[in-house]
Amino acid sequence: MAEKLFVLSGYLKSHDLKQQVVADLLGKTLTTANRKIRGKIPFTVKEIKLLHDQLGIPIDVFFKD
Repeated sequence: MAEKLFVLSGYLKSHDLKQQVVADLLGKTLTTANRKIRGKIPFTVKEIKLLHDQLGIPIDVFFKD
């Protein structure tokens, strides 16, 4: 799971996307969004699709090992 953290976290940083943007889009607190990005809480399929559709995050970023 740690690799997924680095892939998603790295993607967000390299595209200058703040965790707060992810939190706002998902309707979650910054703490919850951070826990999802760190892999402590899984993203739902609906959340992954929303982030892909709204922010252009490739779906495979969520599944890379």
